[in-house]
Amino acid sequence: SWEYTNPLTLICCFGLILFLLGSTIVLSLIPTYLPTRPFYEALSPTRKPQNILFQLSSNSDLLSGTTLDISNQNMVQNQMQKALSNDQTSFGSSTIRIVNATVTTFSRVLFHRSRTIRCQTKILSLARTKFVSLLITLQSSTSPISDDEITGDITKISEYWANIRSYKDNVPTVFGVLDTGLPDGCQVEQVHILHRHASRYFTTDAFDGGNILRFATKILSTNRNNFLGLLSFLKTWSLDISNDLLVPSGAADGYKSGVNFWNEYGRILYNAQSGQPYYNATNQIKPLVRTSNVQRCYETVLAWTSGFFGPYNTTDKYSLIKLSYDSGYNNTLYGALACRNLFIPSAFTFDQDAMYAYLAPVLANAANRFSSYTNLNLNFTHIDVFAMQSLCAYEYVALGSSDFCSLFTINEWRGYEQALNLAFYNTYGLGNETGRAQGIGYVQELIARLNHQLINISYSSVNSTLDSSDTTFPLDQLFYLDMSHDNNIASVLAALSIDYFRENLSTIFPPPSNQHYRVSRMTPFTARLIIEKIGCTSSVPIAINSSHTEYSSSSVLKPYKFIRMKLNNGVLPLDTIRGGLCSTGRTDGLCSLDNFLASQTNASVMANFNYVCFGNYTIDSNTVITDGTLFA
Repeated sequence: SWEYTNPLTLICCFGLILFLLGSTIVLSLIPTYLPTRPFYEALSPTRKPQNILFQLSSNSDLLSGTTLDISNQNMVQNQMQKALSNDQTSFGSSTIRIVNATVTTFSRVLFHRSRTIRCQTKILSLARTKFVSLLITLQSSTSPISDDEITGDITKISEYWANIRSYKDNVPTVFGVLDTGLPDGCQVEQVHILHRHASRYFTTDAFDGGNILRFATKILSTNRNNFLGLLSFLKTWSLDISNDLLVPSGAADGYKSGVNFWNEYGRILYNAQSGQPYYNATNQIKPLVRTSNVQRCYETVLAWTSGFFGPYNTTDKYSLIKLSYDSGYNNTLYGALACRNLFIPSAFTFDQDAMYAYLAPVLANAANRFSSYTNLNLNFTHIDVFAMQSLCAYEYVALGSSDFCSLFTINEWRGYEQALNLAFYNTYGLGNETGRAQGIGYVQELIARLNHQLINISYSSVNSTLDSSDTTFPLDQLFYLDMSHDNNIASVLAALSIDYFRENLSTIFPPPSNQHYRVSRMTPFTARLIIEKIGCTSSVPIAINSSHTEYSSSSVLKPYKFIRMKLNNGVLPLDTIRGGLCSTGRTDGLCSLDNFLASQTNASVMANFNYVCFGNYTIDSNTVITDGTLFA
């Protein structure tokens, strides 16, 4: 009974009960509060790691063991990053990095009440709840990421998506030209645009869509419930993208390109009235626009012209010619079609064996990493990894996101890009004997337009039936739009002998940081090679290093003519054209029109079209092509 109890004992017991009660309240709040509050409220952007505590759900796959392995750390990190990206505050542009993660068990005091007929008792018991203690660094988006660190930061990894990268302007100085402004006293008087189609789904080429379909079959034919960690999304993944056609966001990119061209060039070329948003030169002859006759090019033209000519009745304001996409036909917007020898299977397709041989050591770690994320006897190969990287880029542009994008390191992406750099250079560039020949037809048309001459006889991919008539090959337009392909732009650069892009590309990883030939910068989706014909009041205009907005132009043409080229907004160094005729000491990429034309005098001879495309020759496996041509 209570009357025989020592008072000191009673005090101690009541104190213990109060302590346990208080502890229960505090501990019980942890699992209640933390899971419901946004985790970024506990963080602040910093380089210093912060220790954050989260309760694990009872069905969490992380409950076994005391330390999260790298796979589970990455899974938690990616989920937290997705949640963070949805935040509209400044935290949304930060990057989550989990430095360390440990599973911890806490004891928690629980009160259980039980009632009998005669009395009520309170029973104290202990429950053990598991938490994960995360040592987190919340970094600013500008903080450096290690090249060997897995990251899903699209702004960083998309720099290495090669020819399937969505369009992004290069900085004007990216190709080494320092003075990128238009000199005072000069104005753009004519523009030629060789434009790549906008973003599409994957193609049917073996290395592209063929490899993706093979990988999809491999995954979808397995017991997908056994995928773990970062690959858990494969349990429900499906191939939800088509092939070859333009994606909806690609149409938007094409429209934006047309709008931008009007803003930068159209209103100046046509001396637009103040506030005029589109082309509306009713007293002008309708401009002729050309496209390679394949659906993705045609749809990009429709989008571009809607941006340039305006959204209403645009087809009344221009004429359109579709150049045949059939093999063997002359089409300067896909010069490869006219080059028979390129269609020998071992020559026309990318050298996949060489490309995959390069990727094997680069992607070996990723293949092993992915193989560990399944309980199946399923081994991932470097060819699988290449397909997964391609899926990241294709799904992102088609669906707006992709779980494949959070699987790779920067170095693995650098390897992906370099493999495609090598493939392009050795198939469409100066590393292939037909590289110049594939692009020479467009160069001949450019020269003909600049010289105001029709082309009556063709010894290349030029269609002389069309180019011998000023109806189908006009010579007096203020701008020319030709919708083409990535490989054609690469070949035109080779045919022009712009030696800035002539390199002995490294087959050893990593590629040098100063490599010039990078298709991510040269031929992304919606790429454009813009050739400006510029008139100046002086024969030696003073170069300036900053651009300024042109508000108007004089209707009086300037006496001194120059050529300047831009590739995706980057000014090309025409002083590197073979022969030195454009190397006149200028630092702004300008070359006088006369010197530029003179620099291309031997372009057709150097391409040697008839021999490399139709000649009977063999190339020894040890022969290295370095100048995009071959002579008997």
